[in-house]
Amino acid sequence: MRIVKLLSRIFLLLLLLALAAYAGYYYQVKSSVDRQLQQWRPFLDASYDVLYVNPLGEISLNTVSLNLMGQPGGFIIDRISLKSDPLFLLQFDSRSRRGEWPDSLALAVEGFNVDFSMPLFLMLEQFTQSAEGVQPAALGCGRVRHFDMSALRMMGMRQGRFDFYLNARSPANAQLNLELLALMHGWGELVIDLEMQNVTGMQALANVAPQLRRLAVSYRDMGYNQRKNQFCAMQSGVTVAEYRSEHQVLLRDWLSEAAPELPDSFVVAYDQLNEPNATFSMSLQAEGVSPQSWMDPEQLLLDLSQRMTIHVNNQPQLLEAEQLGLFMALMQQPVQFEVEPMEESDAVATLDAPRSMPGVASPPVQPSRAIEPRRYRHTPPDELVNYIGHPVRFFTSFGKRVEGVLVSVEGTTVRVAERVQHGTAQYPVEIEALQATEVYR
Repeated sequence: MRIVKLLSRIFLLLLLLALAAYAGYYYQVKSSVDRQLQQWRPFLDASYDVLYVNPLGEISLNTVSLNLMGQPGGFIIDRISLKSDPLFLLQFDSRSRRGEWPDSLALAVEGFNVDFSMPLFLMLEQFTQSAEGVQPAALGCGRVRHFDMSALRMMGMRQGRFDFYLNARSPANAQLNLELLALMHGWGELVIDLEMQNVTGMQALANVAPQLRRLAVSYRDMGYNQRKNQFCAMQSGVTVAEYRSEHQVLLRDWLSEAAPELPDSFVVAYDQLNEPNATFSMSLQAEGVSPQSWMDPEQLLLDLSQRMTIHVNNQPQLLEAEQLGLFMALMQQPVQFEVEPMEESDAVATLDAPRSMPGVASPPVQPSRAIEPRRYRHTPPDELVNYIGHPVRFFTSFGKRVEGVLVSVEGTTVRVAERVQHGTAQYPVEIEALQATEVYR
């Protein structure tokens, strides 16, 4: 009996010591995390509801709120977890400041919820107004000129949910492996896998220029292509197959004038990338490239092109790196069309074009090469829901002028974001009080 009591007391003592050690470890980790979040203020106010600490080397923050300075709304992250060396987590703030990173680290950001109609994105959209002309990817998409945030919101991307996963390992032989997975639910998935050498540890990244050995990038469509094709077909008043055919013809005609040296295989591969559930992968083996080549861009491009493989929908593509660079640069340049004068009958036909359906950017029209300049246009109040994110100009029956960015349309009330001295402010306006409504489009 005495032996049993002695063992019970020893077990209880060990349990109390373990609980005390865990409590001390939890307090140290929590203090380290709180100090790190405190350093981000006042530019970023971060808070969390629950902190879980695993003494084997994992911490987890649940329901994380991020609020940028001067913004009325913020971001919500369901869960952030970090797995690494327990000692690194215990001394996270001090070791990270000194650049002393562990040999392995796994970061997961799950449920990053973003509202693309929040004032931050509306303000950024105003600062990044697209140039005149039509984005090549928007050819044949009715009156849509650019796939900017406004067009994406009208395609259904008013809110997004993201997951990010990062794995970093520093094995022997002075190597560093990084794997990044970015997932936007219902839209697409991006995976980046790279390997570098001349890295004696993750802390050496701040002091030594690493050398790339291998790079692999892959993308998988998970809904974006289908939404875009249906959206543009509705804008043009045609079927999805007719839109895709018209888009390919317009793109091929433009490329034949802008870059006649590009082979038709680029247009074919591009069209395959626009198919629903399309996949793209690029692999680059940079090992063996001489140090002199990294200092000579032309020689480097030639060496890398011989070590690069590209697959579209699991089919290998024979694309030269120089031509690929030219094609990607051209796809970022707006297409300029000459505006032909419209006959009176054509103008009437344009006004009688079918109205847009809810959630569509603008009334669908027949594909045309003539581009009308943007300006404030009269828009009926019942169509304002199709122009969330656009600059608007309202005139009330009391003679007041309201000008800003349309944020939302809820029932009989619209909300407009106006610039003020220290940022932006939202104002509700009753539709019944509006005498004239104009949208910049």
